[in-house]
Amino acid sequence: MKRRTLVAAGLTMPFANAMANANDSGKQRTFIVGYSAGGNVDNFARALGDRAGKLIKQPIIIDNKPGANEMIATQMVSRSEPDGRTILISTEAPITQSQFLYKKLSYVPEELTPIILLAQVPLVLVARSDLPVSNLKEFLAYAKKNPIIAGSAGIGGVTHLPIAMLAKMQGISWTHVPYKGSAAMFPDLISGRIDVCFTGSSAALSQIKAGKVKGLGVGTKERMSALPNVETFEENGLDGIGAKYTIGAYGPKGLPEEIRKQLVAVYTEVLKDPSFVSAAVTPNSYIVDGAHGSEFQEFLKKDRASQKNRVEASGAQLEG
Repeated sequence: MKRRTLVAAGLTMPFANAMANANDSGKQRTFIVGYSAGGNVDNFARALGDRAGKLIKQPIIIDNKPGANEMIATQMVSRSEPDGRTILISTEAPITQSQFLYKKLSYVPEELTPIILLAQVPLVLVARSDLPVSNLKEFLAYAKKNPIIAGSAGIGGVTHLPIAMLAKMQGISWTHVPYKGSAAMFPDLISGRIDVCFTGSSAALSQIKAGKVKGLGVGTKERMSALPNVETFEENGLDGIGAKYTIGAYGPKGLPEEIRKQLVAVYTEVLKDPSFVSAAVTPNSYIVDGAHGSEFQEFLKKDRASQKNRVEASGAQLEG
């Protein structure tokens, strides 16, 4: 994952002009999020929506539509009017992964309009506090001898495939328990009903600092400053499990180019805001991205190829 210098590259209008059409109607502006409230994507969407709404002087409502690996939310946006007022804030899963995981989709992933790649999010492998391991090496040794119960924020989602890949690579016997988001998963992890799960860094950090769970591995290239004693998967030769994901903004098919550029300008302004970065990015070890236009399209093209390989390797296949 790389850091990116945010500029309004390719935008042909001043920022003030990009705001011109933002408040021309009383129709509600909404971010559709495919997870329940309180999770990583939801928290990021709320912070983005709050600041973007202030910029355009119109509130942005968060509408949570959890379930089906973000496909319920994605379908809703795919069927919305292409006026820039209903935006999907999601991981890459429903855009580049679900078409290989599910036999049938209710939308065409390539037809959604990529607006901007907002941030890159490292995943953290966390365990119940009484699991008799203290680091990643000990966990792998334990899991090879003891079947584990692993949770995820949804079947086939960005927190499911990494544990599936890890189990496949390490010969681990495991049972999968899917939830509708990280917020719903943590009570069972804390109470010991499941042994481990992958989750975004923001949710993991708060629970680890509270002493409710243990951090075992992180999906960053180097150790996280907030978790200096937690090993990276890369330093253990396990970077191929894909312990990271992205958060992006997507619109429906047919979103006019002018509106897409206006939205890019608004969201880029938020991503450059030091108060937003200090509140929603830095504490969670996220990396602001900002790719849009052809650069975002190229990322999605490469990610589709990568996700196809990951899904095939995991052996996962769902009805949809």
